[in-house]
Amino acid sequence: MIGKWSTYSAALFFLVLIQPSSVRAQLNCSGNEQLALLDFWFGEWRVENEVGEPLGRNTIFRLLNGCVVQERWQGVDGGVGISVFYISPQNGKLQQLWISGQALLPGGTKEKELVDFELGESVQFQGSYPLGEETILDRTTLSRQDDGNILQLIEISRDNGVSWESAFRGIYKRR
Repeated sequence: MIGKWSTYSAALFFLVLIQPSSVRAQLNCSGNEQLALLDFWFGEWRVENEVGEPLGRNTIFRLLNGCVVQERWQGVDGGVGISVFYISPQNGKLQQLWISGQALLPGGTKEKELVDFELGESVQFQGSYPLGEETILDRTTLSRQDDGNILQLIEISRDNGVSWESAFRGIYKRR
């Protein structure tokens, strides 16, 4: 298997090298306007509740030629999770895939889509997941605050968006 993978990798590397520079430039997503909506969130953060108690740490960065933004969460309670933000090749929209250390539980894996933004100031993603016979709407809003901190609000709705309840509220402060 290693020999096949090495042959495949070498062939792929060679194909990338012989591509015209215009094609190679298209492989780099660093200038993508939708992914750039998350630039204000990049960095290493400590996350606290509204009274300053620690909730966890989060690191947000780009990888894979800028085509993915990744979030790495570590909660003080031991909870862990990773988000991958990418442009969907099916619909061209910015997507989020969240996977926690309890991925098989309801809400442990979530897929969301960008539904609102204010350039450099805020983004909002929304999706849904099943909970028994219910469908839970789930939305995440990240908002830059006047002091440079970021407010993350995760809300859920059990009535198709008529009302929302807070599931998580964290204030991001640079480490």
